[in-house]
Amino acid sequence: MAVVTNLVLVLAGCFNYVPTDFTTVPVGEDVRLTVTRERVPDLNELTLQDEAVPVLEGTLERREDTSLIVRIPVGSRTDGFHSVALGQAIRVPPDAIISAELRVLDGFKTAGVLAGTVAGGVTLLLLGMEAINDQVPIPGEDPPDLQLKLISIPIG
Repeated sequence: MAVVTNLVLVLAGCFNYVPTDFTTVPVGEDVRLTVTRERVPDLNELTLQDEAVPVLEGTLERREDTSLIVRIPVGSRTDGFHSVALGQAIRVPPDAIISAELRVLDGFKTAGVLAGTVAGGVTLLLLGMEAINDQVPIPGEDPPDLQLKLISIPIG
């Protein structure tokens, strides 16, 4: 379970936001929208939006004739081992969007993080093996030498 949690946390940092045209973003993709507060009345439902120019990070849930519906994460609920993300659907009119960015995987960062993780794991493994080899041997008889005599030629 710890490996999966660490992998999720590590890979979460391997994404970038790139500028995009919000009209071309597919439904279900993660977006970051900079909006004008006056044109998005649903912002009043979010307690975390106190900035003069709010930035909404969430998933494009659907498109309607007059607006985009973006699901903004606001928390999570845990039932035992199962965790459910809680979100608030916000209606964003297209004329309220100042800029739009699409979340994409950064291959260079991902490769670097994975290479660093593998190198760290190998280093820990080698240090552990070295620590085991440095232990004091148990006293006892030495093992007999292994000698293989195939041909014996007497000389002199």
